[in-house]
Amino acid sequence: MNPSIHLSLTTRLLHWSVALLMIGLTLVGYLMVKFEIWDLYALHKSLGVIALILILPRAILRLVKGWPEPMRQYPVYEALAARVIHWGLLMSTLLIPVSGLCYSAAAGRGVAIFGWSIIPMNPDIHDPANVIPLSESVRDIAHTIHIYLPYVMLAFLLVHIVGALKHHLLDKDNTLLRMVGRK
Repeated sequence: MNPSIHLSLTTRLLHWSVALLMIGLTLVGYLMVKFEIWDLYALHKSLGVIALILILPRAILRLVKGWPEPMRQYPVYEALAARVIHWGLLMSTLLIPVSGLCYSAAAGRGVAIFGWSIIPMNPDIHDPANVIPLSESVRDIAHTIHIYLPYVMLAFLLVHIVGALKHHLLDKDNTLLRMVGRK
C-alpha cells in the first residue's frame, strides 16, 4: 500500500459536494415535514435533482475505478466494515433522490429544478388545483423508501465519520488528510 496515494480533485469535490448536499437535503426534508414548511418543497426537489446529477458520476466512478486504495493494510474486519459502510453510503445517496423523484412523479406532482419542469405534473382536468397520481403503489413504495432511507444513510454517515476520525487520531494515517487534499 502506498501511503502517498493522491485523490483527484474530481473525487474530492464529488465526495464533499454529495456529502454536504445529502446532509442539507435530509435536514431540509426533516424540517419541511416536521414543521409543515411546505414552501421548502420546491427547494428540496431542486437540490435533490442536483444531488442526483452529482451522485451518478460518483457512482459510475466507483463502479469503473473501484474504491481508493487504503493507506495501509488493515485487519480483515476493518476492511470489511469499510466496504460495507462505503457501499451503504453510495447506495443510499443514490436511492434517496431516485425514490424522491419516483415518489413525486408517481404522485402526479411532477419535478422541477428551480421552476424548470423536468417531469410534468398530472393535474386533474376537473379540479386543476389537485393532481392525479400516476401510480399509487409506486408512490407509496417510493415514499416509504424516501422517508426511511435517510435514517439508514445517517447511521452509515456517523460510522463513516467515526472511522475517519479513528484513522486520523488513533491510526495517525493520512486517510482523512488525503480526502481534504493534503499530504
